[in-house]
Amino acid sequence: MTETLLRPATASTSRQTDAVASALARIAPAWPLDSQLASSPYWGLHQLPFANAAALLQRVAASPLHMPVDHYRAALDGSEIKLHALQQALDAHGIRQQATAWLAATADEQAAVTALPLQSELRTDSAGHSGLQSWRSVIIQQVSQCCAAWFDRHQAEWQPDRDRNLYQAWREEMLQQPLPTPRPAVAASIRHRLAALPASAEKMIATAMTQLQPAPAWQGDWLHALLLRNGGWAAWCRYLGWQRELQGEQDSHLHALLAIQLAWETLLDDGARDAGSHWQRWQAAWQQDSHAANPQAGLVWQRAAELSTHLPLLRQLQHSPATPPEAGPAALHAVFCIDVRSEAMRRALESRIPGCSTSGFAGFFGLPLAIHHDSADHGQARLPGLLAPQWDATLPSTPPALDSWQHFERAPLSSFTLVESTGLAKLGKLFRKSWPRRSAARLSQLDPWLQQDAHAAQLATRALDMATLCAQLQRLLPAMGLGTPLPDTILLVGHASHSSNNPHASSLQCGACGGHGGHLHVMLLAEWLNRDDIRQALAANGMVIPERTSFLPALHLTHSDELQLLVHDKLPPQAQERARALRPLLADVEATARRERAIQRGETLPQQDHHALSMLRERGHHWAETRPEWGLANNAFFIAAPRRRTRGLSLGGRAFLQEYHWQQDADGSTLAGILAGPLVVAHWINMQYYAAVCDPQRFGSGNKVLHNVVGGRIGVFEGNSGDLRIGLSRQSVHDGRQWRHQAVRLAVCIDAPPELLDAALARVAAVQQLVSNDWLYLYSMANGQLRQKTRTGWLPVAFTG
Repeated sequence: MTETLLRPATASTSRQTDAVASALARIAPAWPLDSQLASSPYWGLHQLPFANAAALLQRVAASPLHMPVDHYRAALDGSEIKLHALQQALDAHGIRQQATAWLAATADEQAAVTALPLQSELRTDSAGHSGLQSWRSVIIQQVSQCCAAWFDRHQAEWQPDRDRNLYQAWREEMLQQPLPTPRPAVAASIRHRLAALPASAEKMIATAMTQLQPAPAWQGDWLHALLLRNGGWAAWCRYLGWQRELQGEQDSHLHALLAIQLAWETLLDDGARDAGSHWQRWQAAWQQDSHAANPQAGLVWQRAAELSTHLPLLRQLQHSPATPPEAGPAALHAVFCIDVRSEAMRRALESRIPGCSTSGFAGFFGLPLAIHHDSADHGQARLPGLLAPQWDATLPSTPPALDSWQHFERAPLSSFTLVESTGLAKLGKLFRKSWPRRSAARLSQLDPWLQQDAHAAQLATRALDMATLCAQLQRLLPAMGLGTPLPDTILLVGHASHSSNNPHASSLQCGACGGHGGHLHVMLLAEWLNRDDIRQALAANGMVIPERTSFLPALHLTHSDELQLLVHDKLPPQAQERARALRPLLADVEATARRERAIQRGETLPQQDHHALSMLRERGHHWAETRPEWGLANNAFFIAAPRRRTRGLSLGGRAFLQEYHWQQDADGSTLAGILAGPLVVAHWINMQYYAAVCDPQRFGSGNKVLHNVVGGRIGVFEGNSGDLRIGLSRQSVHDGRQWRHQAVRLAVCIDAPPELLDAALARVAAVQQLVSNDWLYLYSMANGQLRQKTRTGWLPVAFTG
């Protein structure tokens, strides 16, 4: 090895500063396990055209943005992809060739997904303490273990000294631990360079850029590749930064992680710069690939798959007559979350209960809550990740303290002594947990912050005056599709899921509630809307709620398709009487929804509904169940329209349904709010599932049977090492035989004229980028015409085949 000391840093150029900023901005956040709302791992790239992002990810991480070509060819053979859709996709990509001819010409092509090398990866000498690892795996492991210890606040009894920042802690650890190489000369060289590493992350980045001299044309991409080497921890650092930014502050953890990755590149730089050196090979590889072509064939297939999925429903939306509006107010109206799992339940309500209507609204019901216990100094956000909490809600008691068993489990020396000394004592508890339980899930099981079901009703808001509250309610009721006169009974339906022994349980909850159930929001909102003093204040501002109208909070349990009425003593007598009358009717509704959802999932339920219900409940209770439910798998559409536009359609549980009436939105402000909020959340969900299928190795969390929780809540390792795994587990999208989610971008269908949509898009820059860069597809379906937003304007949708 040729020895080279670290070169002193020169003044950072503005180009290098921009490259660092660009690389950091490309990383998307990943939320922790206790609030794992869906997020797009591609969010940092949405300012790029989809095709450019596909080429970039292939170049820097061998990460495909589409399925393998063999997958699409099998779908074509099985008629899931239509030949006419493939022809449209070819036309859209400017390929002037008939589909059959293109298929023959590309029959033997396989898209090569390879990443450009990092300099450290070009070394061929043995690495790891055994000498059997690659340097890449050694770096991933060492950085990951350092981050796991540094960020842990809830699991380990022994905590690191955090007087320094992440980079400084890593540097100190490296100086103290054995170096991962069996070769004494290499270890001595690395240790010599370690001592010379700069003491700050900023200087480390500047020093590495000076020493390694990445070319300006590709230095941003190279830095991005370095961050993706430990992409799970990069996503966690970005999450911490995201939370600080919501508070108007800044965070440096991602910057420090980049400094660590650059430090490793300098430590493994042997100093040679001749024609055959690692450095020259690394430079040449990046220079030659800086203008690589897009992975076009895969993207053509991807668009063909999307058209094959989207066009049949688009045709229905264009030609299906809207149901006539009700002559008067419905006797019963239910407001559901826009979640795709609500669609079957909504149709069941509408078909089984005469005079019932439904609408869709974001599941946090417009209440920007953080909840606290009355003795706690910190809370938990219960709203979309795009927003910062504005209101505090207080629960009356603190969470139960860890019992002695839990404390022993976390102790540093418990790995063997725990089993030896107490394993048999826990045998009875393990047996009880293994026994089938078929009772309905209680609120305290759905939400660890609730020790008793009654506590959910004891919320009190702090620093919320009547004027603020009334202003919020006056905006909410029309947006939820509640016009005048109001129905007699209004169900406010949140949703939640129950699963045991599942670190990713929050991914099955309401994304609009921050990865939690929506029960607190609907109980609080119903309590307000039933209160006489609030009704009087609303009436003084022109919004009259009739005395005959009652608001009932309810919860849709998505794992078992049950509707629980959340009745408690604070509800007025009239509301409680309405709930008693409604309960028997809901049994038939639930059974209908269960049957339909089973068909959607390709499952067979027992013929008798009480057996079917017991089976679904048992999935949630059973501690060994890996698939308590399929969540939002197979989502493909977002529809913002009056319910009468879709009420006659079966959407297969694939559509987010948002209530919207453009005739009541003259300035487009409501539409802009839908684009900025619910649509972005739906896009995040869509891309999280998309990524878990297209690139499960990087953006899926692997086999949940092998998961070990990191830091109590941060995330999981698959096994006991490697990078932090983010995204959905394989069991959430694959049934052991086939994928249960079809990776297609979202088709967004909005009942609004193109000019109103254009005005709303101009107010929401991020969504305008999503549309113009093909991250989703936007359709206007107003006035009996279906048109798509394209780069050249609004064009009629072509239906062929």
